Amino acid sequence: MAAESMEEYLQGLKPEGRKHVREFMDFMKQEFPQLTPRISFAMPMWLLGTKMRDGYVAISPAERHFSIHFSEEAWVQELGSQLPSCRIGKRCINIRYGDSESFAAVKESVRRFLSMRLKEK
Repeated sequence: MAAESMEEYLQGLKPEGRKHVREFMDFMKQEFPQLTPRISFAMPMWLLGTKMRDGYVAISPAERHFSIHFSEEAWVQELGSQLPSCRIGKRCINIRYGDSESFAAVKESVRRFLSMRLKEK
């Protein structure tokens, strides 16, 4: 059964994934309190409008890494070129657990991405 709340989602994660997802959720709450997270495609997602095409950022944990998802593939490609220790996937950048330097850089990228997109709205 899919999680219906953020807390329920977090409780279903392994400890390492829970730690990083919670940290990202706290970051988003502090930096973008106007964006309400919701579970979409089985992961926490912050939409810039009512539809995914309006823009989004999301997070999902995996066995050895966690992924930050962006609505724009070009943004991910650029970010991936700046962070050689991270791999990229389709519209996401994968950060190994424990790579706090890359996580900080990705959070800064999220800050820029969302700030720019929110100004456009």
